[in-house]
Amino acid sequence: YGADPYRAELGLFEAKSILTSAQDLETLGLPEGHRSHERLVAPPCRPIPIQLLQLDGSPCTEWFYADILDISQGGLCLLITESHAIAVGHGVMVDFKAHLSGDLHRVRGLVRWFVRSCGVITMGLGFVEPLHDLPELLSDRRHRLRNLNEEPKT
Repeated sequence: YGADPYRAELGLFEAKSILTSAQDLETLGLPEGHRSHERLVAPPCRPIPIQLLQLDGSPCTEWFYADILDISQGGLCLLITESHAIAVGHGVMVDFKAHLSGDLHRVRGLVRWFVRSCGVITMGLGFVEPLHDLPELLSDRRHRLRNLNEEPKT
């Protein structure tokens, strides 16, 4: 039978980082352990929709939710409770629409690192372009999450 390349087996432990060669360091800019932007621990807030992308920028998964653990103008640390085959360097689209984000709506990023354990993924995502301003993360969570892949009802 054919395995879905964008799903991963539950219970698998895996950890990867983009910092594997001198070329990766050139891509990232600053050496490991140095950040260009202050990282802020996110308060309990609404999850954000994310979508994994193909190399050409087209979607390779449907939208799914991730919880924000920390945020900076340069990226996010996310907690994902669905099983997806995350890869270092994978393109990701992040949708900040659920938060007060001004002109900010969808932002592209790259997976810099991840840890998968027992079906839970913690992922570090770097934005392709740093944000000018951080979105105001709304602390009230919805009681029921909407299906991200259906058109909104009018």
